[in-house]
Amino acid sequence: MRLRKIIIIILIPVLAWLITKYVLRPPNVRTLSSHFAHKRIAMIIAHPDDEAMFFGPTLNALRQLAMQTNLGSPALPETNLRILCLSTGNADSLGETRTGELRSSAAHFGIPPSNVIIFDDPRVQDQMGVKWPTDAIASLVGPHLTDVEVVITFDNGGVSGHGNHMSLNSFAREFLSGQGEIQREVWMLKSTSILRKYVSFLDIPYTYVSNHFFNRNSKAERSLVLVSDVREYANTRDAMTQAHKSQMRWFRWGWISLSRYMVVNDLHLL
Repeated sequence: MRLRKIIIIILIPVLAWLITKYVLRPPNVRTLSSHFAHKRIAMIIAHPDDEAMFFGPTLNALRQLAMQTNLGSPALPETNLRILCLSTGNADSLGETRTGELRSSAAHFGIPPSNVIIFDDPRVQDQMGVKWPTDAIASLVGPHLTDVEVVITFDNGGVSGHGNHMSLNSFAREFLSGQGEIQREVWMLKSTSILRKYVSFLDIPYTYVSNHFFNRNSKAERSLVLVSDVREYANTRDAMTQAHKSQMRWFRWGWISLSRYMVVNDLHLL
């Protein structure tokens, strides 16, 4: 009887994941194209490995979109998506190593090395409790946004509460929205509670339902839920384990196994 209960507890969330992915079919295949197809996109991150740790479902979805719109080619067009990384992640004096790792990771998502731009500026170094000056961020990324139509970055919680992550959101709010100097459509990765952060695919049904059924107002058009299937999850896992080898300490395996950001992203329009 106890074994049966354990099996049921495991199977129900798995079935919910499969139903969400293949029956309800979130915007990966249904409406993603209306927001991102044929647009020039910049993903702004703080450190090498942010792209795989936090934005894997988004990058997988964009790659699938590229395959649909580019006659099945798995590579994103060089003008379509670029990654702007504000630091080399040199907190442990591994900046040069991590720079190469980011480019290797990007290849897992079909992004060519020429579309990965990594900055090494003394004003924006990898420091956990430090918020970077937004004018410094603007001076670095601004020239790379002149032809960009869509920006993807962190929300004001920075997912992990990292000061560097939150700085990117402050920059987006100050320079890219409203009366900002550069003004682009900005999508922010939603931060969640610590409980939801570490329940892996168990969070998918709640994320989908809360965004698409409990959000029946104008905000519903301003949010996207991107869910990875098993193959896409494996691709994100490989980007972490095969590319970001210098970062693969024991707790990274915990993140890969338990984090909902490995399998689901919900993006909200600024």
